[in-house]
Amino acid sequence: MPIVNMSVDTLLKAVNRGVAKPLDVDGLRRGITAVGTEVEELAIMQQFGCARCGRTIERTEAQGAPVDCPQCHADFREDAAARQTRGENRVLRLNMLAARPDIFDPGGMARCLRGYFDIEPGFRKYAIRPATTHVVVDPRMEKPESYRPYIACAVLRGLKLDDERVKTIMNLQENLHWALGRDRKLASIGAYDLAVLRGPAFSYAPVGPDEIRFVPLGFNPKNAADNVTPREMLERHGTGKKYARLLAGLTAYPALRDSAGTVLSLPPIINGESSRVTQATTDMFIDVTGLSQRVVDRALNVMVTGLVELMPEIVVEQVELRFEGRPARLTPALQPGRMSLSAREAAETVGVTLSRDEIVKLLARMGHDVEPGGGDTLTVLSPAYRNDLMHPIDLIEDVAVAYGFDRLPAELVPTFTVGVPREIEERCALARRVLAGLGFHQVMTLGLTNEAAAFDKLNLAERPDLRDALLRECVRIENPISVDQTICRVSLIPGLLETFAINKQHDLPQQLFEVGDVCLRDPKAETGAREHRRVAAAMVGTHVGFADIRAVLDAFLHEFGRSVSYEACQHPSFIPGRAAVLRGAGNESLGYLGELHPQVLENYGLRHPVALFELAFE
Repeated sequence: MPIVNMSVDTLLKAVNRGVAKPLDVDGLRRGITAVGTEVEELAIMQQFGCARCGRTIERTEAQGAPVDCPQCHADFREDAAARQTRGENRVLRLNMLAARPDIFDPGGMARCLRGYFDIEPGFRKYAIRPATTHVVVDPRMEKPESYRPYIACAVLRGLKLDDERVKTIMNLQENLHWALGRDRKLASIGAYDLAVLRGPAFSYAPVGPDEIRFVPLGFNPKNAADNVTPREMLERHGTGKKYARLLAGLTAYPALRDSAGTVLSLPPIINGESSRVTQATTDMFIDVTGLSQRVVDRALNVMVTGLVELMPEIVVEQVELRFEGRPARLTPALQPGRMSLSAREAAETVGVTLSRDEIVKLLARMGHDVEPGGGDTLTVLSPAYRNDLMHPIDLIEDVAVAYGFDRLPAELVPTFTVGVPREIEERCALARRVLAGLGFHQVMTLGLTNEAAAFDKLNLAERPDLRDALLRECVRIENPISVDQTICRVSLIPGLLETFAINKQHDLPQQLFEVGDVCLRDPKAETGAREHRRVAAAMVGTHVGFADIRAVLDAFLHEFGRSVSYEACQHPSFIPGRAAVLRGAGNESLGYLGELHPQVLENYGLRHPVALFELAFE
């Protein structure tokens, strides 16, 4: 969970607007804790500024001055004048929940607290003016496998910015990139000074790597060498190098431009220097692009409504998105979501006696409205900026938060049982101790993966029959949150190899193991799938070979009083003649052991031999 610095003065001003009895810092801390956010500390932060891009950077005294800019990656060690000192700021350091990006900024947090303290309960409505600008979306952008097909935009007018508000806008962008955008992969946000752009028409279309030139954020417009192509930006700019992986394999890159051809941004990498937001900005254009329409729309809603809460004088204006061959869209769209909730079920789940009217009031404290009507079923209207509301149980959680977890009666469970470890878990604990004793380090890798990582990188395309058999057994995710997590893993080996790839800059040899579950289809199981416990160990080093990993497996099995037989096999993941199937007493296949094929090593970017085994542990 991220630590977000929130200015105390800014938050107090937003919360206490029009309040007869204003909250103090202690009241803020109580409210923030009550709505589910942990307050790490009240701290005095040293503020530094980047002269190149204008970013304000806050650091504790223990952290010291920054060595580079997190936005434009200017190196302050090489250019000391680029780092400016901007005084101090009193902040609350908050340990935020990724599920609530709508309270990642002072405006959103103030809105939440004003509802919680009954200052301004109920559904918050925002006035939106009709569109005066439009974005023409090139039909080539609508190929999810090629570019970033989804876009949402807004115009904000009448801003009154100072250094603190500019910092808030930039911090909210980056926090949303993390919480909603999966580090810009699913969604990335751009904010621009509308006054320097030529409208009302904008375009969102792919451009070739060397087709256009622009000055990226943080580069010097007066320096001709800083007027670069997209390809040069990815090679030279710090942010470009960091996020170039998001455009890997593309023959053209997404670009947002105005009617004069000025580049606003190359999503999801970098904005243009010419249109960056400054304290002089009064009108702002915001875009969100990405791979998920829901995430893109939510990110825009959070951004726009949070800034309106911080600066009520802002006028929100829609932007028309025009497509070829289908109707236009208007964004932002802040219509409420609707969900049915049983009042009886809510009260029983929370564990207290609550009437229908009491539940309606508690929901209002969390920013919801309930349509008029009687009976047990409530039709709840929920804000468009809430990303965590997917099921009635999420509304029940809001009821419990508004009621107060500290007010729930403490009761002992009616019956007591004594738990004992499962036999498989005791054996797994022993397996971990044995492999640690053999000099291996334990890792825990993700249980979700994708076909390319699970099959293609292991060279299984060379054996279509084997790949197809594994595909028939794998469990697919019906609604995956990203293209990287579409199936449940069928092997522990890819996780070990990915870990080697990440740590290849460290000294060799390296020895890793994992004891964990894989998930395979099983029509006889109640859920249609079943988990299987496996153990895998891998070694990478200059002189690692088949004999080394076999010695490890023999020693491992000896500790359990077990043995396996080794049967030579031809497997596309291993070097011919250096692989074996592990067979049990009944001649059943228990796994594989061998030395990895050079093509597999190349697929993972490894330059030294790797030997490994994977064994069915149950």
